[in-house]
Amino acid sequence: MIGEQEARKVLETALKGGAEFAELFFEDREESNIKCIREEIQGAKTMRIYGAGLYVISGVSSIYVYSNDCSFRGLMGLAQRAAELMAVKEKKQAAVPERFQGPMRENPNPVAEFPSAVEGRRKIRVLKETAKAALSAGPEILSLNTDYFDTDQRIWVINSEGLSARDRRVTTRLRLQTVISDGSRSFSNWEDYTHPTGFEAYRDEQAYTAFARDMILRSRNMMDGASVAPCRVPVVLEAGSCGTLWHESCGHSLEACAIAAKSSAFAGKLGQQVASKKVTLIDDGSMPGLYGSSVIDDEGHLRQKNVLIEQGILKTYLCDRLHGAMIGLPSNGCGRRQNYTYAPTSRMSNTYLAAGEDDEEEMIRSVPEGLYVRSIGGGTGGMQFSLEVKEGWWIKNGELAYPVKGLMLTGNGLDVIKKIDRVGKKLEYDGGGFCGAGSGLIPTTTFQPRVRIAEMAIGG
Repeated sequence: MIGEQEARKVLETALKGGAEFAELFFEDREESNIKCIREEIQGAKTMRIYGAGLYVISGVSSIYVYSNDCSFRGLMGLAQRAAELMAVKEKKQAAVPERFQGPMRENPNPVAEFPSAVEGRRKIRVLKETAKAALSAGPEILSLNTDYFDTDQRIWVINSEGLSARDRRVTTRLRLQTVISDGSRSFSNWEDYTHPTGFEAYRDEQAYTAFARDMILRSRNMMDGASVAPCRVPVVLEAGSCGTLWHESCGHSLEACAIAAKSSAFAGKLGQQVASKKVTLIDDGSMPGLYGSSVIDDEGHLRQKNVLIEQGILKTYLCDRLHGAMIGLPSNGCGRRQNYTYAPTSRMSNTYLAAGEDDEEEMIRSVPEGLYVRSIGGGTGGMQFSLEVKEGWWIKNGELAYPVKGLMLTGNGLDVIKKIDRVGKKLEYDGGGFCGAGSGLIPTTTFQPRVRIAEMAIGG
């Protein structure tokens, strides 16, 4: 990889087309995956991703080019091409500083044992122990796939404003996919056991084996669920990962790229009441121990806590450099991308609803008939959203009466967040996942306290 002074020359060349700003993003990533069917290992693979992307911006116009040739000669050729593509009519040569400085902060997700230093047999043992625990849980299992993943990403961002910042992000993950049966029916399910750490995530065998057993037993409950006709009823969403509601119903619509494209109902509403007064929605990429956290974003800016909605009032948007400039706001540490082949854009990190003051048990006790959702699956985002109910129970006379299955939550984001009438006192975190959008697949978390929506549409 080139040094800072060679990077400076590359940036200067990229600016010769008249652009105002240039940025180099270097990535060196190692990934591994081991597959297990029942208790038999099926194969293992490792992958190395290495390359650089060059981002050139003039006003609200941008050029992004990338290459896996990170030599000085290769990057100079990339810079010349970017300058030619930009071709600003009135060229104003921007100057690149002689010295570079980067933000300093401790990693919110420190690593004790890097996966690359762990022998394969130890990873295989974790897989087999997880599979064995799932198979011993009770219900008949027709199929069980267990995958182990780890990622070690090292990045370097250096730009024409004098910023030079490095970060290292390590994650590990187990994925269980199963089909269970009671002899006459079958049910399929999958869940992830995620950690933004190294292999130390698997020091506690009881933790990941309990996850596997619990996943199988809850799948059995879901298989036994009853169907429910489409209706509009109160919906209680459990604390933890049911926070996916916020990610899909309004998170994407609060990203600056959506605001700049005028495809969001939140556009032009800063300072206005857009939600129930019980709603304070936050995105924070600096929180320790969470899947969506890192020292810097993928443009080199320090991650920070962004209060998007405070007591129902819209306060700000999630901004990367380019789309923030388009709407007149600075970056607030939300420029993210999957890897060097993507230009950064505004994305969520750890999105959550702040704790409230309401009684969690009263939320269910006061509902004559409605839906309790313990976990949410996939869905579609935007102002019109739909979300799969992975595990749900029907509420009857203030009690959980019986499990239900095959349901979707649907609605309009602005409408639904105005109908939040209870927010619990206890904020809970629950693993992590991935979000796919314009700049690829990135790790995120979504969480909340227990919440009640006064009325919501549910259907099959």
